[in-house]
Amino acid sequence: MTLSSPTLRRARGFSLVELMVALALGLLLTAAMVTVYVTSKSSFTRQQQLSTVQQSARVAFEYLTSDARMVGHLGCFTGKTTNTCDGTVGSFCNTIGTVDVRSNYAVGIEGYEYTPGAYTLTSNSPADITTAGSWSTNVATNGGATNAIPVTTIGGAAGLTPGSDVLLIRTVSGRPVRLATQVLGTNQTTLSMENVAGGTCSDGTTAKVSGLCPNSHVLLASCKTARVFDVQTLSAASPSTLTVRTGTNLGADPIYPVDGSEVFPMQTIAYYVKQSSSGTGTSLYRRIFDGDNANGVEQELIEGVENMQIRYGVDTTAPDPDGVVDLYVAAKGTAGNATDSVTDWSRVVALRMSLLMRSATPVQADTSVATTATVGGVTITYPTTGDKFDRRVFTTTVAVRNRISYF
Repeated sequence: MTLSSPTLRRARGFSLVELMVALALGLLLTAAMVTVYVTSKSSFTRQQQLSTVQQSARVAFEYLTSDARMVGHLGCFTGKTTNTCDGTVGSFCNTIGTVDVRSNYAVGIEGYEYTPGAYTLTSNSPADITTAGSWSTNVATNGGATNAIPVTTIGGAAGLTPGSDVLLIRTVSGRPVRLATQVLGTNQTTLSMENVAGGTCSDGTTAKVSGLCPNSHVLLASCKTARVFDVQTLSAASPSTLTVRTGTNLGADPIYPVDGSEVFPMQTIAYYVKQSSSGTGTSLYRRIFDGDNANGVEQELIEGVENMQIRYGVDTTAPDPDGVVDLYVAAKGTAGNATDSVTDWSRVVALRMSLLMRSATPVQADTSVATTATVGGVTITYPTTGDKFDRRVFTTTVAVRNRISYF
C-alpha cells in the first residue's frame, strides 16, 4: 500500500526545530515558575521573621509593663513614703540588714544609663562586661542611688551586655495577708497572721508560709505607717507566726490594727540585656530579689533583644506634683542635670521603653537591610561584619499608676 504525501508528513513526527522551540518554551516556563517560587519563599520567610520579631517584642513589653505598673505599691500606704524610722504617723522604715539596690524599698524605681548619645554594636553576639563605670545614675533625692551599679549583682559573674540601660522596679509581690492580731508598736519581734496555702522556696523546700520564706523581705503596712523587714523564722500553725530577723524588731510605730493592715512579700526586679543562653545573641533578662535567695533568681525572658533604652516621664510641677508628665529624661543624660536627667525618682510617673529586636535567623546575603536606628533617643549602629539580620525598634509608654494622681 502506497501512502500519500500528506500522510507521510504526518507520520514523520516533530522536526528538530520544533523540538528545540518546545524545549526552549518549556525551560522558560520552568524558570519563571522557579523564580516565582523562590521569590514567594523568600517573601514568606521574611514575613515569618518579622512576625516572630513582633511577637517577641509584644511578650517582652508584657513583662516590662506589668511590673512597671506596680512600681512603688505599698498597700494602703502607697504614696506616703517619708523614709524615716521615727515611729510617727506617716513614717516608712526599712530595717533590712543591708539596704542596697536589692532592697532600697524607699525608692520604687531607679534606672542606670549606659553612656548616652550613640552606641555601635560591634558584633551580633557581643561579650558581656563587668565594668561598673559604664552604667551610671544621677545623684537623686529620696534614697536614690549615687554610686555605680553593682554589675555582677544584677547580671551575674559575666556581667551585662554594653549599650543597654538597666531598670530597677520595687514593689509588692503576691497577694496580701491579713493580720490575726494587731501589732502594738512596742518593739515586738513577732507578728501573727492568717495562714494561706504554702509553696516552694528557692532552695526547693516547702518552707513557704503565707507567701513568705525564711529571709524573705516583708512589708507591714497600714494607711498610717509602714515598715519593711526580713524574716528569721516562720511557723505553719493557724494563725501562722513570723519572727523578724534576729537583732531587729517591729519598732514603736503606731498600732497596726487587724482591720486595715496587710502583710506583703516585697521584691526588687532588675531588667537588663545580656548574652542569651543559646550563645547566638542577646536576650532580655530579669532578676528578682526578694530575700529568699541572696543572689536573686534570674529569668531569661525573650531572646533577640539587642538593646533596651528607658526614658523616664517626670512630673516637675512645683511645689506639689500633679501626676502629669512634664518631660521625658534619661536616668543620667549627657549633662547630668535637671534638663536631661532624673533628679528625684519619686517624681517619675511614666516610663517610655524602647527595644531593638533582631530576627532569629539571618536574611539572605543580597537582601538590603538598615544599618542604623534610633532607639529611645540613642543612635545604634549595627555590626558591619558577619551575617545580616532584620532589626526593628519597638517603643511603648506605660503610666506608673501608683504615682499618678486621680482627681
